[in-house]
Amino acid sequence: MMIHVLHVIDKLSMDGTNPSSCTVLIGDWFANMDTKHFHMSVCTLRDPDPAGSYLEVRGIKVHYQGYGKISPANIKAISKLITSEQADIVHLHGYSAANFGRIAARLKGIPNIVHEHAVLKVQPHQYIADKLLARFTDVAIAVSGNVKQFMIRSRSIPENKIQIIGNGIQLDKYKEIDDALKQQKRHELGIANNVKIVGTVTRLREEKGNEYLIRALPMMLEQGLNFTLLIIGDGPLRDKLECLVNDLGVEKVVKFLGFRSDVPELLSLFDIQVIPSLTEGFPLCLAEAMASKNAVVASEVGGMNEIGRDGETVLFVPPKNSQAIAEKIIYLLNNDDITEKLSENAVNYSTIFSIKNSVNDLQHVYEELVKRSH
Repeated sequence: MMIHVLHVIDKLSMDGTNPSSCTVLIGDWFANMDTKHFHMSVCTLRDPDPAGSYLEVRGIKVHYQGYGKISPANIKAISKLITSEQADIVHLHGYSAANFGRIAARLKGIPNIVHEHAVLKVQPHQYIADKLLARFTDVAIAVSGNVKQFMIRSRSIPENKIQIIGNGIQLDKYKEIDDALKQQKRHELGIANNVKIVGTVTRLREEKGNEYLIRALPMMLEQGLNFTLLIIGDGPLRDKLECLVNDLGVEKVVKFLGFRSDVPELLSLFDIQVIPSLTEGFPLCLAEAMASKNAVVASEVGGMNEIGRDGETVLFVPPKNSQAIAEKIIYLLNNDDITEKLSENAVNYSTIFSIKNSVNDLQHVYEELVKRSH
């Protein structure tokens, strides 16, 4: 039996150009799905977006509704798509998608899945909407135990309806590259062989805590360490963070690389990866860092400690603590044996976060939902 799943997502990108982590995840699910038994299409509530091509080139049909996140017209539009796509399930990502999608699914008599990827601030109107729609929720998926508690507490989802399924990563993408390609990448970036590389893959937004990493740099330089910090990613705080770098006088050791398509290759260059987030749901960045054989320093927030093991695969620090970040990085830069042990443990442990495990769990949820609805 073929099961048709319609994914409904508020928007495909955070910046109007590059695919969001959720969009990338949907693409990864599709690439690893049993296409003999499952079919997937995507609906976004927004206008056509360049990020949509990320899914389209992978063979996923994308429907652009263009009504935005507050228009009730989304209910009728999603209902029509359920019919035209012969959807058996609607899989909902984002507040507005969950609001309109649950109603449309109920009107069409098919089950829905509310999927939460993060711990977010819930506005009063959304709290009320979730209260009213709780009884329309068939299944909910949380990406971590921390997110599950958020769904119970702030989104009014009954605990017995929530399953935890971590997002998973394409492990093959994060294999260490060969020395020749490393040399080429270092040359492109203008980084000498004797310079250690500290890096972060991030969005330049408040919740990612990049300010605290940058403020750790003067303390590191005081120790006479020879390193460069690579900041991969973009976002609305870029200008502010670049000004902070200049104000602290650390511009010689910082490179803002913006959005990059070669992130897996760049991760192979890192001696240490830092994840200074203030909040996280299921932090794929930590799983990716471990799969890339990086020694990791990370804020102990959200689902971080559900993925990393302090002192074994990651060194945790309190959030918003530049002093602690500096101390852990200095410790690792001065102790190659500890760095190597952390990275070896991390790459071995990362295999449990394979996207294939995530997809298998997801397909089981789909099968059970369809059985229950017939």
